[in-house]
Amino acid sequence: MKENRPTERRMRPTVLSLLLLSMAAYAAAAQPADTVVAQATELARFREARALAVDPAGRLYVVDAGQDAVLQLDAGGRTLAVVGGPGSGEGEFDQPTDVDPTNGLVLVVADAGNSRLQRFSRTFLPLESLPVARIDRFTPGAATRTAHIGQQGSVAEADGRPVAVATSSANETFAVDAAQKIVLKWDASRRFERAVGGFDAGEGALVDPVALAADAQTLFVADRGQAAVLVYDLFGGYVRTLAPGRAADVRALNVAGGHLWIVLPRRILVYETRGRLLRTLDVDLGEPLVDALRFGDAAYLLTPTRLLRAPL
Repeated sequence: MKENRPTERRMRPTVLSLLLLSMAAYAAAAQPADTVVAQATELARFREARALAVDPAGRLYVVDAGQDAVLQLDAGGRTLAVVGGPGSGEGEFDQPTDVDPTNGLVLVVADAGNSRLQRFSRTFLPLESLPVARIDRFTPGAATRTAHIGQQGSVAEADGRPVAVATSSANETFAVDAAQKIVLKWDASRRFERAVGGFDAGEGALVDPVALAADAQTLFVADRGQAAVLVYDLFGGYVRTLAPGRAADVRALNVAGGHLWIVLPRRILVYETRGRLLRTLDVDLGEPLVDALRFGDAAYLLTPTRLLRAPL
């Protein structure tokens, strides 16, 4: 088998870099939090929650892999709709991992077990799928979507594993492919555009990306392998690194109002999107966090089995 030496070097940090990351992580853990969240109101329960999102109208979306479904809830935790169910057909999921309600008009779901992104209308009508495959199977600028009416796309076999999805304000779609350890980008017409964070990206090369978020100008990618968040412009150009050494075991990212939430199992780091750490929140709820976000004057906190709300 031919060796891929650049990838091998990228995947094997030096002993010195590992030591520095460990020291930074220890220092971050030792720093006292600005706020400790020990009490919160339980809103709903789930079997195996994976991700949380909110649309501009304040409707909440929770990915429950235990049901192979996405649940839409109101701000009080009441279930408004259940999307999906187990399977590989249109509108069905196998190990869904993330959800993005974009502008409240389209819902995008990372359907990891089926190697695709699925897009739904605001009334949850299946619109189309975006197969996630090796980048050598994509032709930049070519349509890769598969319409749910049966029209076949240009990718014959999808073999990726999308674990996170985000949509920019320009309706561009980004997805973390855990199989290739990169981010894939589609333009507003869902034509494949480029890969972000490949081994040839220099300082912007990704090691183990697990989550992402996007605002009007910037793409944020959480990389467990580097215990940091890598920042790119929306063309995929590397800009800087946030929270180096602080983001070990990062679970999720959420961005809104110029603030980036970096969600760890028992701590939330709140950064300005330009890079300044604003505050830290320690969270003690008896279970680790899998996701969290701010909406209005409240923090919504998701564990594997519960959705909770705490005042801020």
